Amino acid sequence: MIITKNEIKNLKDKSYRKQHNLFLVEGEKFCRDLRNSDTEIMKTFACDDKFSDFPNFELVSKKSIDSIATTKTPQDIICICRAKIYPIQSIGNSLILDTVQDPGNVGTLIRSALAFGFDDVYLIDCADVFSEKVIRSSVGTVLISRVHNVSRSELIQNRDKIAKNFVVADMIGVPIDKIHLPKGKFAVIIGNEGQGVGNDLAKLSEIKVSIPMTDKVESLNAGVAGSIIMQKLSEV
Repeated sequence: MIITKNEIKNLKDKSYRKQHNLFLVEGEKFCRDLRNSDTEIMKTFACDDKFSDFPNFELVSKKSIDSIATTKTPQDIICICRAKIYPIQSIGNSLILDTVQDPGNVGTLIRSALAFGFDDVYLIDCADVFSEKVIRSSVGTVLISRVHNVSRSELIQNRDKIAKNFVVADMIGVPIDKIHLPKGKFAVIIGNEGQGVGNDLAKLSEIKVSIPMTDKVESLNAGVAGSIIMQKLSEV
């Protein structure tokens, strides 16, 4: 596929990104993070030749960068990348996100997963993991994480390849500080901001966990709740 500056405009559309398995990364920090990953850089546009060592480099004007950027404060470099597709096979503990729609929550949870040793992240109908908002809210960690976009049926059919034990976040579950997990790999399931974990995924496990809180707060958002659960379980 030939990548042109005009082609980039199409990559601002989620369905186009998904169809071609391509996404944009903007800014020096995130683009350099790409160099530490196994993500394939298809094309690099930059207005400074200090980036000439990037793959498929093309020097363009600052005006050109500004015209194709998605951020309000465009920087000096844009990379077009091919998303890596990983097989459904976890290498350690995993995180499963069930229709989490807020890009900030998705980015936060991917970042926390990497921080607390949850090596694989499975996304079911979530916010576009390679949107600019998710990349930024994850502080670029999505670029070096093992992220899987899967359907509900794919995940359920391959449950044995993902984990031995599944842990469901549930407001009426066992307090996280009282949980005792069986041995073996496990996966934490975080549900939609409003509806929680779907019944089909909830049935994967009898282990339901909650976060003890004062009665002054009704609930936590998915990003915070999931991060606390992963941190606590990383100590098990």
